[in-house]
Amino acid sequence: MPLSPKLLRGLAGARRFARDSRATTAIEFAFVAPIFIALMLATLQVGIIFLAKSYLETGAEQGARLVMTNQAVATANGVTAPMTQTQFQSAICAQFNALFDCSQLVVQLLPLPSTATSLTSLVPQFNSDGTLKNPTTYTMGTSGVNMLLIVMYPWPVFGGPLGLSFSGFGNGTLLLASTQIFRIEI
Repeated sequence: MPLSPKLLRGLAGARRFARDSRATTAIEFAFVAPIFIALMLATLQVGIIFLAKSYLETGAEQGARLVMTNQAVATANGVTAPMTQTQFQSAICAQFNALFDCSQLVVQLLPLPSTATSLTSLVPQFNSDGTLKNPTTYTMGTSGVNMLLIVMYPWPVFGGPLGLSFSGFGNGTLLLASTQIFRIEI
């Protein structure tokens, strides 16, 4: 049984369509684009997180230097006294106030225990939703005392395509932390 001319034209069109490679690049890009975009966004997010962590480290180092050199003092009405926790937090936040919201900064300063007490109990604890469980401690030390300074900040992170998320808490934040252990010199 001979094939009809209409069917032959259809088969010829199908062969031409199968040999045509003009759109293969667009189709391949459609498959690769979501993965490429996700990787680019993840790289950008990680870079921003490292930048924020670097600023937090620098601020914590400056705060430790203030205490270590006995410069963590404030003068009011001609009276010089050690900085309050709020003043100390503001002094640390002044190092990077354009990048962080100072009201979210968590600062804990206390003398380092001389016994083998677990340092884990000294670190501020957070709930799974990112709220602080226990109040922070702020105790200014004296000359020759080993001190522990912990500075933390809940950094907002954004979920990306393909379910990518760097969040450590249920509220979409990643906790950045810096710990400084030092001895008061003066």
